[in-house]
Amino acid sequence: MSLVAAELPIDPFTTRANESRRQARHYLLERQSPSGGFCFYRTKDLDEPNLSDTWHAVAALVLLGELPPHREALLNFVSAQPPDGQPYGLYYRTLTLDVLGSPDPDHAAVKEIVHSLPLNLHGLARHSHHSGQLERMLFILRLKVYFDMEFAAEGIATAMLELEHPNGGFGNPPNLLDTRLALGIAALCGQAACTHTKSFVARLAEPGYAFRLTENSLSPNLETICAGIECCQRLELPVAYPKDAATFILGCQTSKGGFARAPNASPNIDLTHLALQGLANLIEHVPFHDS
Repeated sequence: MSLVAAELPIDPFTTRANESRRQARHYLLERQSPSGGFCFYRTKDLDEPNLSDTWHAVAALVLLGELPPHREALLNFVSAQPPDGQPYGLYYRTLTLDVLGSPDPDHAAVKEIVHSLPLNLHGLARHSHHSGQLERMLFILRLKVYFDMEFAAEGIATAMLELEHPNGGFGNPPNLLDTRLALGIAALCGQAACTHTKSFVARLAEPGYAFRLTENSLSPNLETICAGIECCQRLELPVAYPKDAATFILGCQTSKGGFARAPNASPNIDLTHLALQGLANLIEHVPFHDS
């Protein structure tokens, strides 16, 4: 039974959510190239599929309960991309092929590159801006876990704890985006979240928008709301304003079915994936209560 059914109005919410998913599916399928890959700005005259859009489209469609059509063309497109030396391309390639249930023809080369990727926290400090570094580390960790490689989990977890602010949260200033990344890294290293950060995330609950970005800034956008939902999920916190979170996410959907960063903005595939994942986390994993 869906957790949302216990607290949110069943008919209106379910009807709107199902229609939203139908529109998102249409948007995603429209972005698939004849070559098999995906491109968020694809038109009749412009078609440049890439691994990032392809991974996000595949993952989003899986959330909707299906795999993309034209499987052979899609597999050929992904496999034809030369293995990237950076974690992002490797991640998109590896996870897409895994979801599609296909072995990577360049498995040995990809695995060797992943093995050589450094897990380096050098330069990270509590007072620095480090979203990019945290995201890069999270992707590398996920790849090393996928390939069942050993890494210094305890050392990384200890280093992450040193980045936590005394009153909770990560980043400068402490914010939900960096905190989401830090909690993901800690989880991969087997580190339980600290009480300070749990209190920090709870303090960022905001009626009307569901979450603030920091204690002193609102920044109402899709990334903030979805980061707040994921942080609550990892910290086993209830989302204080689930109706507001769902309403904001659904309000970011455009007339063509894709999701944008904010209402009335331009959509793309990775934001559509983010929105669908946020809704899935909200409905299936986070305890609801009346706001």
